[in-house]
Amino acid sequence: MANISDVAKKAGVSVGTVSKVLNNDATVKEKNRQNVLEAIKNLGYSPNVHARNLSSGKTGLISVIIPTIGHEFQSRIVNSIDETLAKYEYDSILFPLLSRDRLRRFSNPGYFLYQTDGIIVVSLALSALFENGKIPTDKPCIMVDTSDDSNDCIKMDNYNGGFMASKNLKIEDDSDVLVIGSLESDDVFSSHVFDERLAGFKKGLFDRGFEEKRIKTERCPLEFSSAYDIGKTVEKNPDGKLSVFAVSDILAWGFMEGCKESGFLAGKDYRIIGYDDLNFSERIGLSTVKQPIEDMGRMAAEELIKKIRDGSKQKISISLNPEYRERNTN
Repeated sequence: MANISDVAKKAGVSVGTVSKVLNNDATVKEKNRQNVLEAIKNLGYSPNVHARNLSSGKTGLISVIIPTIGHEFQSRIVNSIDETLAKYEYDSILFPLLSRDRLRRFSNPGYFLYQTDGIIVVSLALSALFENGKIPTDKPCIMVDTSDDSNDCIKMDNYNGGFMASKNLKIEDDSDVLVIGSLESDDVFSSHVFDERLAGFKKGLFDRGFEEKRIKTERCPLEFSSAYDIGKTVEKNPDGKLSVFAVSDILAWGFMEGCKESGFLAGKDYRIIGYDDLNFSERIGLSTVKQPIEDMGRMAAEELIKKIRDGSKQKISISLNPEYRERNTN
């Protein structure tokens, strides 16, 4: 099996130059880079990533912290992070926070999660998790799907997304609006994105001259079954004068299925817009606000790798824009 010395000999360069090429060092002359890459191809050389990491003081691992498991949003964003990290020969360690007991372990600076090269925190507010709002490590860290003034972040403009939903939701002049919002079980683990969506939605309604008394809000856990129960209790309006905004497609779908119990159909007897654009949303014809889930994961991984490689301390704050998807329910 060819080794790095064989590559250097065939390319006519030093072992150090080969190492620089493998680490994407921009100081390598283009001619030497091409010679090394050609030698690697001809010899079928495969670098020993573990040995390379040991020599560089890097682990080749990134800790990814998520609030819980089982939701499509989190699986999609984690998959996007993993796919991006793999391009840079990094792997991830996934840690669902789940409980205050696990948060206690996460708060220990000596915990194994802080022995990796960097940390990505998904859908969690560091200001709520830690007293000083900072993760207990000097390793590069980036927040995804939430933000604050102290930490690097990649997020979506949820306020604008809610505002967009209110501007697109079809509402009869004398109809009421039902808002189905998520009820957080523990505020410590909340990213408050649902509150941002609700605030943007209400602002859009007020701009349309809508009165507060015509807005009814139902709070429930982020569960299909909870929204289903709300849908079952809605009385069918013969004039079809009800418009609904759900802060997540999961809640919108559950509500729609509950309404079907009394023959109350979306798009016919009422209007509804969801939020997220999950995999099932197009199939059920749900009008929704699409958020760029994969883009957030990819950008977070790329920005973190840049920080690890160049040691930059420059603050990162990137806000992505949502898009409205019109389908059959509005």
